[in-house]
Amino acid sequence: MRNLASVAIVGCLMVPSMVECKEQEASEYTTTWALNKYKSVGDPRIQTDADEILKRVKRFEEKYLGCLTVDNLKDAIVECNDICATMCEMYSYFGLSFKLNQKDSAVSNACQRMTELDSKCNETLCKFDVAMQKLDYKAVRSKMASDSELAKYGKYIRNVFKYKEHMLSESEEVLLAKIQACGDSWHKFHEGALSRIEFPFDGKTLTLSDVVEKANNGETEEIRAAASRALSEGLKKNEYALVSVFNNIALEHKVFRGIRKYKTPEEPRYFADDISQEAVDNMLDAVTEHYHKICHRYYKLKARILGKKKLQYWDRCSQVKLTKGAEKKYTYDEALKIVFDVYKNFSERFYEIVKELAISSHVDVYPKEGKVSGAFAWSMPDEKPYVMLNFYGSTRDVTTIAHEFGHAIHMTLSLKNKYLVSHPPLNISETASTFGEKLTNECLINAEKDPERKIELICARLDDVMGTVFRQTAFLKFERRIHEIRKDKELTAEELNAEWRKVLEESLGDGVEIDHCVDNYWGYITHFTDRPFYVYSYSFGALFVEGLYAEYKKTGKEFVAKYEEALASGGTKTYAEIAQMFGIDANSRKFWDSALKSIEAEIDELEKLCDSALHN
Repeated sequence: MRNLASVAIVGCLMVPSMVECKEQEASEYTTTWALNKYKSVGDPRIQTDADEILKRVKRFEEKYLGCLTVDNLKDAIVECNDICATMCEMYSYFGLSFKLNQKDSAVSNACQRMTELDSKCNETLCKFDVAMQKLDYKAVRSKMASDSELAKYGKYIRNVFKYKEHMLSESEEVLLAKIQACGDSWHKFHEGALSRIEFPFDGKTLTLSDVVEKANNGETEEIRAAASRALSEGLKKNEYALVSVFNNIALEHKVFRGIRKYKTPEEPRYFADDISQEAVDNMLDAVTEHYHKICHRYYKLKARILGKKKLQYWDRCSQVKLTKGAEKKYTYDEALKIVFDVYKNFSERFYEIVKELAISSHVDVYPKEGKVSGAFAWSMPDEKPYVMLNFYGSTRDVTTIAHEFGHAIHMTLSLKNKYLVSHPPLNISETASTFGEKLTNECLINAEKDPERKIELICARLDDVMGTVFRQTAFLKFERRIHEIRKDKELTAEELNAEWRKVLEESLGDGVEIDHCVDNYWGYITHFTDRPFYVYSYSFGALFVEGLYAEYKKTGKEFVAKYEEALASGGTKTYAEIAQMFGIDANSRKFWDSALKSIEAEIDELEKLCDSALHN
């Protein structure tokens, strides 16, 4: 059940980034990572460290497995914690190196070797969970009550016993650990296949990231339409591989779910996140019922702002540009100053964390050949997290910095916890990031005096909301359907296309014309193959933040100390326990409706502004 090299990596991560890189400006801050664990992926110390970790695992097995008791449980957990933290530190060097060098076979091979080392160690350490589950849980809880050091691992211990109903015998757990690395390879193959697709466009050959960027944010509708069709054609030519990946991921998920006796395809995800199916369904139903009030309404309003009767699919993300002249561009230093000021005004502690991060060679800023696109934050045991950006200077890049630095704040505050309980559950992991992004958006919008520019900023904010809340909800519905179909038979490309189109039509409404070229866009969404049903956490996190933000607006500085405490809890509390700290019942349908109404209010504001500023 444990992945030794488990890393909290959160953010928007896709595929190798654009070759047309932004020119790097001089900065008073560091703009590249300094990965100093090893000299290179060929460093001979790697083998020495790998041998040592295997020896430590072997000693752990001889010392504790077969003779685990309530009295020696604390010592065993402490050693297990240290082994897992060491493995994570080793793996992070290779994982981070691979994110910058997707096309380097030596880096890829080294990363795969580390994944297999992790799997080999887990073959032994998975026995520890089985051994712990044989102990008297009542006696273990009594021991935790009297031993403050053991109590620090309380959430980890509770989770091990919680999983008892889904665990197998020791020999069966070892077998599953052996084959887990094979299943993980399907996602790696998916990413690798996508990185190798060539998309002919306007006499050039583009990468996936290039063509997606042009399809979403091309300067003209003609560019966006042509790029959208080029994207579809490239995916179509690789249809066999993409359909095979999705079928095999869904099949593997079905097999493992059956082995562990989970009732639904989603249950493993929700079980791991300490959330009920009912809670997710409440959120999903609320979002679905607000499709027409928010998503459909917004896209019709955006069409009006752009002077169109209806948006084309490739217009839904396009920038609303009303002011004359080129789009405002920020230098990296200018963007950092905005983010620093936002966090400083909210919390001096937050400001100190992000300022230290920016000067410490823990942020890789600019796009380059072979680097993955998007942005993420990567947690590290006992040191500052790493943040990856692909900075071009847009307003959205400013809010992306705020988002990823929010993750880094969360990860830094969580370091006070033991490694095994440092990672927050997925449904909480987007809290600090989305909250920081919302703070920054509000700062930019409130500071803007030009009503047309204010409309542009509000639309940019709402574009992100539509993508985070409503698009990710559509993704979840799509996953539900394909896993349901895969229970009985292999999926065809036609079925995948049809299910994808169905969820798009439902979420976007009749204000968006959906060209059939987008029907196969499911093929490049790597979240589906990386962590099945993970996408629910984006909608969940965004709406949870709406509730927290409302509480902040009511209580001001009183909120900040409680919020810092909540983030510092890391993985020691469930989402429900964190919500209760703020008097929020996140299982309540009323809460989700209230959060969605706050988004609806933003559309009301935009509509009034448009009526007064645009006179149409």
